[in-house]
Amino acid sequence: MAAVMNIISALGINATLWFQLGIFIMVYAFLRLLVFGPYFRAYSTRQGQTQGSRKRAEKVIAQTKELQTIYQRKARELNSEIKAIYEKARFEATKEQEKLNAESRENAKKNLEGSRKKILEQYNSTREELIKYAPELSHKMADRLLPGEVQ
Repeated sequence: MAAVMNIISALGINATLWFQLGIFIMVYAFLRLLVFGPYFRAYSTRQGQTQGSRKRAEKVIAQTKELQTIYQRKARELNSEIKAIYEKARFEATKEQEKLNAESRENAKKNLEGSRKKILEQYNSTREELIKYAPELSHKMADRLLPGEVQ
């Protein structure tokens, strides 16, 4: 035991040790109650909020990706519907245009046939008229070209 006492006195530990230890315990309790306790509670709260925020952020990102996928799918569906409507309208318009073109060709054909008939009728009537006047005209032409010989 004497050796332990020699080591304690060599270290400079004396009767004030208990007094210093009491002060240390009171200061530690005071600091733990007023400084370290609130600090660790705030730290825990922040840590929880950060973890909660991360989880919420991950959840929001997952929801965003899901919504983006849904949006893209619906956009493709809508695009397909619009394309189908456009193709149907274009087909109907082409069909209507072909119908109108056919009607126009038919009308033009009828008008052309009517005009040809009219021209043929006028040609025939003018020809018949000229045939009536042909002997008289040929006689007059011969008189002019060969005066006095043809009578």
